[in-house]
Amino acid sequence: MVSFDSARDSTNSAFGGLRGLIDCANRVAGQSRDTALGIVVDVSGGNSRKAGAMSLFDSRGHRAGSLAGGGLGQVLVHAARAVIANGRASLVVIDAKNDSSYAVPGMEEAGGMVRILMLPMPAQSSPLREAIVGACSSSAWLRLRLELGGTDVAAGFGEARVGTQLFAFDNAGRALNSPRDFERHVTLSIAPPPRIALLGGGPESPAITRQAHLLGWYAEVVDARAGAASFSAEQPTDRTHDNAPTSLPTLLSERHFDAAIIGGHDFEIDLAHLRQLGSSGIGYIGLLGPPERREALLARVGDIVATQLEPRLYAPAGLRLGGEGPEASALAIIAQLQYYFSHDAHA
Repeated sequence: MVSFDSARDSTNSAFGGLRGLIDCANRVAGQSRDTALGIVVDVSGGNSRKAGAMSLFDSRGHRAGSLAGGGLGQVLVHAARAVIANGRASLVVIDAKNDSSYAVPGMEEAGGMVRILMLPMPAQSSPLREAIVGACSSSAWLRLRLELGGTDVAAGFGEARVGTQLFAFDNAGRALNSPRDFERHVTLSIAPPPRIALLGGGPESPAITRQAHLLGWYAEVVDARAGAASFSAEQPTDRTHDNAPTSLPTLLSERHFDAAIIGGHDFEIDLAHLRQLGSSGIGYIGLLGPPERREALLARVGDIVATQLEPRLYAPAGLRLGGEGPEASALAIIAQLQYYFSHDAHA
């Protein structure tokens, strides 16, 4: 058995979610080590696993993702090692009552099965890995079509679509010049990691960004004030834009954001950002500051813009968790965003 101290492994990612999974996959591939991607393709009965859930494995074991722990994790580690060793995908079927990380004593008869495709991702070249990278970086949905195996075909070949791009792969994880015919397939749609815009860097920005990264989100600062670039350079933001509020519409037409947080702590600049966001398509607009400040800002933007903002404006931004300081404010905002992305964003 290979001992593995993940805390000391240089291929670990600082991010969570799908972003962290693919970041780890790229790091491992950079060391010329093959990986395997486990993805839930079907669940039944009382199983709490969700179709589309993923985990990354290499020959040392589990590296990233949610399919870990208990009996399920042990089975998948062994399955992944076999896939990496022989270079062919496999379909793993697990009885829910044997998944000790989720099984409930006394409820064995509730049954349920979880089916997981274990797909090879060769270090040298992997269309599937490239597709996931493309989906994350471009904030595009990942559409998967995967063969489950039949009488005449083996499981594991498939295709991934990212926008207009098609990535086809065989059951060894290598590129196909053209898609194959499917006999028994499943289709999955995977949402991209959320991307949030911090309109104005403030004391909350570093904490918001760090917590966003732990969830696998992207966080970018938009601030044209003097010193903003040097401030952001010391923070863990993904990108800094020096767009003034008047040029915000141009940025939004070129770059997708799922949420915007107005936190520049400058009344006139925050007011200008609010005015520009009225006609945007961003579904979550968070505003820092007390209710009195919100009312003063809305009185200045005018009735038309205030009406445009009303169903999308979260002000004060964040859940009422309690606590003081930038870190507590950031946690409250991130918690509200998590709820929004999980329940409202794709409603």
